[in-house]
Amino acid sequence: MKTKLLFLFLLCSLTFLSAQTQYVVGNVKNEVQDNIPQTYIYNPRTEELTQTDISGNFIISAIPSDEIRMVKSGFERLVVKVAAVNFSKPLQVTLSKLPFDIEEVVIAFQPSGNLKKDLTYFKTPARTEKLNKEMNLYMMKPLAEVTPQNKMPSSFAPPNYGAGQVNVLGVVSALKGLLNKATSQPLTPPNYAEVQDFYRRVKDVIDLNYYKNYGLSEYDFEIFLAYADQNQSLAKRFHKNFNRVAIETELKIAFVEYQKTHKFGS
Repeated sequence: MKTKLLFLFLLCSLTFLSAQTQYVVGNVKNEVQDNIPQTYIYNPRTEELTQTDISGNFIISAIPSDEIRMVKSGFERLVVKVAAVNFSKPLQVTLSKLPFDIEEVVIAFQPSGNLKKDLTYFKTPARTEKLNKEMNLYMMKPLAEVTPQNKMPSSFAPPNYGAGQVNVLGVVSALKGLLNKATSQPLTPPNYAEVQDFYRRVKDVIDLNYYKNYGLSEYDFEIFLAYADQNQSLAKRFHKNFNRVAIETELKIAFVEYQKTHKFGS
């Protein structure tokens, strides 16, 4: 008898809950009132899951006191407790953007507190400085070996009807070279703003993926760029006459020595 009464009670309870189940209609927007499509709408009690359409609208079954969860990538999650009023008019939901996470920067250098000792970390070793100077001198020297020339033997050359005549183009070219040499100005050290502008241009045009493959983060590359500039006077030489190919070549040469004396990456 007790079993029959319990079954009858459960049946009546389910019938009552089923009769109370209604539908909540709503709309999801962001903080500037733009509709947010494909937002997940979830009712934990019924385990019903749906999504907003292209206009941010949704419909889900619920009863009063249900907690409806709103989930969208890039936005803060929101839980709305269903009230009786939500069955008579649309539920307006506003999701807030998640704050932008700044990538964590790992600093390899651990200061000891002793200024004199810590400054030695940034000082270039004497052996490396000597090697850099020798490399710079070597790069500025002309080629020692004679390069082959594609020249026709004189016995097979066609007759030169202009022999003995004044080479007008050659004279003009020589005068132009002398004029440029006379008017050219010596290299002047850049000021702070010019150096920073040079660094920015370098980072804009240089393929940073080359250095990232060696474990350099963007922060590490800025330290390396300052190192290369200090040793090879890049800003002084190129801030007025920016040459991407030459700068990229010199950075790769400097990077070979930089890897031997500096630690970076994880």
